[in-house]
Parts: sequence; C-alpha cells; structure tokens
Amino acid sequence: MNRREFLGAAALATMAGLQGQAQTAAQPSVNTFPVLNGPEFQGMEGAFVPIFTPYTKDDKVNGDMVGKTVERLLKAGVKGFYVGGGTGEHVLLSLAERKYLAEAAISAVNKRAKVIIHVGCTYTEDSVRLARHAEKAGADWIASLGPLVFGQNFDASYYHYSRIAGATALPMMIYCWYRDLVPDRERKFYEIPNLKGLKYTGRDFWSVQEMRKMVDKEIVCFVGDDPHLLSGLAMNKLFSGGIGTTYNFIPEDYVAICRLAKEGRFAEAAPIQERANHLTYFFSKYPNFSYRKAGMRVLGYDCGFARSPFGQPISEADYEAFARELKPLLG
Repeated sequence: MNRREFLGAAALATMAGLQGQAQTAAQPSVNTFPVLNGPEFQGMEGAFVPIFTPYTKDDKVNGDMVGKTVERLLKAGVKGFYVGGGTGEHVLLSLAERKYLAEAAISAVNKRAKVIIHVGCTYTEDSVRLARHAEKAGADWIASLGPLVFGQNFDASYYHYSRIAGATALPMMIYCWYRDLVPDRERKFYEIPNLKGLKYTGRDFWSVQEMRKMVDKEIVCFVGDDPHLLSGLAMNKLFSGGIGTTYNFIPEDYVAICRLAKEGRFAEAAPIQERANHLTYFFSKYPNFSYRKAGMRVLGYDCGFARSPFGQPISEADYEAFARELKPLLG
C-alpha cells in the first residue's frame, strides 16, 4: 500500500468511526427500568396479562380456552401472566376451581413466561393452601390482596401477608388495589422475608416512590392502572412494567409501551397509550363485567359470562351491538 492509499484508507476508517459515534450519540443506550439482581427478578418486567377465567356452557372452568388465550398472548410478546386475580373473578371461584385454573395456566405457559398466581382469599388459611398449591404446580411468584372483608387494619394485614409468604419458598407480591399507600406504613410489610413485589393499582406514584426508598432490599413494582401505565413508567427506575385487564385485547400495544418506555422513548409511546385509553374508556361504559369477557369473544375466544354479581348474562342482540362498536377499537 502506498502513502496515498494508506491516507485514503485512514480517512475512510476515520469517517466510519465518526459516523458510528454520531449514530451512538443520536441513539443513546438507556434503561429507565430498575436493575434488579436477584434471580427471582429475572424476566419480571414488561407487560403481564391478568387473564380471564373462561367458562364452558355448563359453567365449569374451561382449561382448553385458558391454553388458547395463553398462546395468543405469548405470540403478542407478553412477558408474564397474573392468574386468579380480580380479572379472573377469584372471589367467585371455589378453592378447587382456583387450583385447576392455576394448573391450566402454568401448564399452558410451560416456562415460556413468568406466572404469578394470586392466592388472596377472605380466610387467610385458604390463601395459605392456595400458595402451597401454586408452588407445587410450578408458579414463579404468588400475590395477594390484603384482608378482603374482615381485619382491614395494619396488624391483621401484616399477619395475613406473613402467613401466606411464610407458607412457601416462592417470592410474593402485594396487590394494592385503589387504597391509600402510606409509605412509612407500607414499608414495614417488606420486613417479611419472601415479600418482594408490589402490584399497584392506583395513581399516587409518588407514594410508591417514597416507600421504595425506605425499603432496604430489592423489590419489583408493577403499574396496575391501565390508563396510567406510561405515567408510572416515567417514574425513573421505579416500575418494571404493568399488569392490566385491557392488555388481553390489545397486548401488542402494551408490549410496545413497556419496550419504548424502557428505552426512554416516551414521545413514541404516548400515542400508543392514548389509543389504548380509548379502549379503557369504552369498557368503562359497561359496568357489567360480562362485557369485558364478551370482548374476548369478539376476538374469537369465547370465555363465557362473568359470574354474578360481578357480571350478568348478555342477550345476543346486545352482544352484536357491543361487538360492532368494539371492533374498530381493536384494529
């Protein structure tokens, strides 16, 4: 190589290097999600779907339909499933039905995503039984609401969570559903060794942030209020993803919101969140929860009606009118 060729090659290499630097500068590598090191947290981020409990025509839990909905959601890129929670009508299922639902979901997922089994019951010892069953069935995590009817105070809640978390070796998360989260009070729950997560369905993200600062161990937090997913994810390194009912209908949108937010691309995620919120508003016009399950029928997955009093049957004429209005929002 002569001097001219050498200088030409050097110039090209320099130009390529500068172009590479410019591209790197234009697209900085960011991560707005918390970095959690414990093995139990690996894979615990992104969009998690609280699946519906589907029923057969004779009102039995439909295990085959659980498998079909799981496959659809996995293809959409969801990272995990929340089974037997409010969306799954947990308070209207027998313990045997909840165990069967857990087994069906865990089997269908088959280790391809994380599975959180909600085990909260009115009676703490029933929650303990479900927690032990979830561990035996192969769940990754368990979760629980606080006391549902009786014992709605801190001491009773602490005992409730302690009994459930102490029943297995699985990590557990609290499901905080539209109640005040008082940071200095809530942090005390995380003295319980296996308690390592929070599903927060509320809008006071500042309180979650303050509580997180007070907890002296790793915990994972998920946004549980669908319309405010992006707002929660904007709280830098606080939430690791979201869990919400409308993810069942447009999972690709929520997967995209989580992915873009993690990369700091909030301006790109904002119109997707806005579009998703139109769907949330649409369903808010139908207090009968059977209409949410009817939304799955529109997609080709008949999950039956919700059980009473959570839901009531829908006439075929009402379903057809509902479906005509819903379809454009799913496109």
